[in-house]
Amino acid sequence: MKVPSASLRRLTASVPVSHLGATPAPVAWQPAPRVIPARVVIRPARPDDLAEATLLERRVWTRLAATLNELQRRLFALPESFLMAELQRPGVAPLIVGLANGVIWTRDYPRVPRDFERLPASASHNPRGDVLYIASVAVDPSWRGRGIALRILQELASVGRRRHLKYLRLIGNNRSQTLYARAGFQSVRPMPDMFRQHRDLMPQPTLLELPLS
Repeated sequence: MKVPSASLRRLTASVPVSHLGATPAPVAWQPAPRVIPARVVIRPARPDDLAEATLLERRVWTRLAATLNELQRRLFALPESFLMAELQRPGVAPLIVGLANGVIWTRDYPRVPRDFERLPASASHNPRGDVLYIASVAVDPSWRGRGIALRILQELASVGRRRHLKYLRLIGNNRSQTLYARAGFQSVRPMPDMFRQHRDLMPQPTLLELPLS
């Protein structure tokens, strides 16, 4: 007859009798976390979007944000270029996570670079112009890095082409260079005299352009 070793006897002695040969207790079933499908839809803005659009502008651009009145004027001037990125989920209220808006300018406007900063974009809207100037692009910080801004820019390019415009223009900065390069924008010229008091928001401002033909 084989005698258990001393180490095995010690191990067996240290285990409670109730656990020797006992069947492990069943683990309670836990349902898998519910995954709610979501999609982001780029759609034209409506007048009832403007209050939420103003709040998003303030979150992103703080002291450079357009006012509610200015956003109203932009929507009235060129409604098809005022776009909203709306997060849609079943059973959950839609959420605005991005926006963009623009007006039509001539390519030689403004002749004085400071006018970009001094005048509201809507004040210089010219339906006879050939440039769709993007006055504002904003994506909620918690939703960045998901391609939302790129989709908005692509839709704005489609708006410009439908209106037979020649260029898309905007003022970019060195933080957004990668995004605008992916969208096809090219540098026209640096704008060192712009936003001198707001370098934290607009470092190295540059006029960018996307040909539409």
